[in-house]
Amino acid sequence: MDLSLDGKRVLVTGGTRGIGRAIVEAFADEGAAVALCARDADEVATTVAELERRGAPATGAAIDVSNAEAYEAWVESAAAELGGLDTVVPNVSALARGWDVSSWRSMFETDLLHAVRGYEAAAPHLKRSDNASIVVISSVSANLAGLGGGQAYGAVKAALVSFASQLAQELGPDGIRVNTVSPGPIDFPGGTWDRLRASDPERYQRARESAALGRHGRPEEVARAVVFLASPTASYITGANLKVDGGTLPAVDY
Repeated sequence: MDLSLDGKRVLVTGGTRGIGRAIVEAFADEGAAVALCARDADEVATTVAELERRGAPATGAAIDVSNAEAYEAWVESAAAELGGLDTVVPNVSALARGWDVSSWRSMFETDLLHAVRGYEAAAPHLKRSDNASIVVISSVSANLAGLGGGQAYGAVKAALVSFASQLAQELGPDGIRVNTVSPGPIDFPGGTWDRLRASDPERYQRARESAALGRHGRPEEVARAVVFLASPTASYITGANLKVDGGTLPAVDY
């Protein structure tokens, strides 16, 4: 299927590892130009170089998205470099799972406010696009405390789903679609579940067995969902929360 993303301009936060890296690669493979950020300058440079080797226009910067001024300035500079924006994917997470105040503050600043600030900085550019979309990356931990997401992590991921749903209604008249992708356990080298394989094998196996498909997911499986929702192929989909979890969350959504 041709997703009609050739030449589209996409901004992704946290685009150097795991799900974020798979997302930028998937957009690049569809012919999109990509701007990405992460905190590690070397990883950003390596990722940009790899995308360019694949023939994709790419740019990147080392940014801490909890730094409001730096993050908003980067969104503006990325839009200028790409000649506009068609899609924004807030993907960064603090991955803070404690009950303590610092965990709540970290999740609030890094996950929720970075999505809000990114939308506000990108909105003028998105309103000029003929295929404007925002795809927010949340988690099934917003609904499933059994995965260890019942603390700050799960609560703020739930807030992201609510934010995206409300934003879809707000921006619909401007032709901007807003959707959420909520991954289940996604396994990749150096990721949370990869580390749990060694540190807590019982929990790792329990999560595997809880999925209807009997396995953890792969980053590229999440990326395909993101790219589809961002594309003109999904032109009548907005306000949706697409769970990419292999059937980990057995729920009926209304």
